[in-house]
This record gives sequence, structure tokens and C-alpha cells, in this order.
Amino acid sequence: MTTHDIEETTASTLKTQVQEKWTRTIALASVVSIALGGFNDTFDALDKMTDFGLSQLTDIPSHNKLERVYIRASSGVLDETFGAPVYIKKSSSGDTIKYYSDKQFILSAITRDDAIVAFLVFPNKGFQPNTLEHAGGSSFFEQPLHKIESVNDIRSSYARTGNYYIEENNGGDFGYLYSSISGFSEFLLPLSDENRKRLSDLADAQILDENVVKTIENIRKNVKPNFYGYSTLNLATLEDAILSNSEYRLINK
Repeated sequence: MTTHDIEETTASTLKTQVQEKWTRTIALASVVSIALGGFNDTFDALDKMTDFGLSQLTDIPSHNKLERVYIRASSGVLDETFGAPVYIKKSSSGDTIKYYSDKQFILSAITRDDAIVAFLVFPNKGFQPNTLEHAGGSSFFEQPLHKIESVNDIRSSYARTGNYYIEENNGGDFGYLYSSISGFSEFLLPLSDENRKRLSDLADAQILDENVVKTIENIRKNVKPNFYGYSTLNLATLEDAILSNSEYRLINK
């Protein structure tokens, strides 16, 4: 075989390989395009496929949504980010509380004068929001409440409608602008017998006005939080933003 024949054979082989490669690529792109609704632009289809994969396989979209919500942000950000609220109610002080649902969490928010003045985030099991700016820091969900040194106020409920504990904390990256909020609620995760007893003891202590500080210390030393938030309001108002067990079931039916 001459050198010319070898060159022609090599060129033909390379051409065939290239054609086969592009045939497979085009076929794959066509399948992707059809699967995603018939996009005209292959690159657009691939971009959308990537976004779809991220939304299904990672928590990035949920984290990005939470980053848009902060105290004194426009109240319009809530509907723009999450869509229409899934539940709306009035607080005992007359404020409107709106609840928004993401596949990874429920967010409750109170707004005044077109600005967000308080919100709570109730993560689903397995989802850990970024709490770096919170008084509890990045390890907020991994450690008991007593790791947060400052407590301004606490509220709790031990009732058939729902058991919870919530407290207001100083500190955090923006502690001079608003308070950090920490707590745990039964509708997110069933309470252990020990924690149920601790809440019961606190309810009794508050009624009798005896050993209140001691029972609070016992809770903070042994219980890890399962929700957080930020607020410019007092806990008496914010307490209403915690869902009852029935409200939670209604939203997630």
C-alpha cells in the first residue's frame, strides 16, 4: 500500500469516527430537546437540563431562595421568590402572617410598611440552611441551645395544639439591627419523652412561678434547635408565627 493510500484510509477512518461521534451527540441532544419540551436551541436545552438536574439533585435552589430573604427587605421579595403564600393568618397583635412552602422548608413572615420585619424558617429533615449570620453560627443545628450565650426572652407551649420552645438571642453578624431567633417545634420532629417532660416542667414552673430559670437551663442544655429566624418584633408577636400541628398537616396534605 502506497503512502497516498495510507493517508486516504486514515482520512476516511477519521471522517467516519467524527461522523459517528456527531451522530451520537445530535441524537442525544434531540432526545434531551424532546424530553424537555422541544427547545429550538440545543445549548439552551442543555442549560435547562443542567438547571433541572441541580434543582432535583441538590439543595442549591432552596439555599438561593433563603439568601433573598432578610430583615427590612421589600415584602414583595417573598411572592417573587416563593410564589403565593400557602397559608395566611392574623397574629394576636393584628399582624398578617404569611407562610411560604419550599420542598426543603416552610417559611413564615411578618411584614409592616411593605418591609419584612420578622421571619422563621422551619427546615425539613435533612436540609440544613446557612446560619452563619445567626447568633448560633454555622453549627447552629448541631449543638444544644445553651451554646448561644445570650437569651433576651423565651416562650413555650405544652398543649394538644402543639409543643414548642422559642427564644430571642443577641449577637450574630447583624445583631445591632435585629435579633436572632432559635427554637424547636414538635410539628417538625416528634419530641423524645425526655424533651416532652422538660417542656412540661417548664409549663408547670411558669404557672407556679417557681424554678423557671432552672427549667429553662435544663432545656437549653439538652435540646438542639430545629428552626431559626430573625426578628425586630418581640416574642409575644412572633410566637404566633409558629404553626400548630393541625396547620402544618393542612399545608402538607
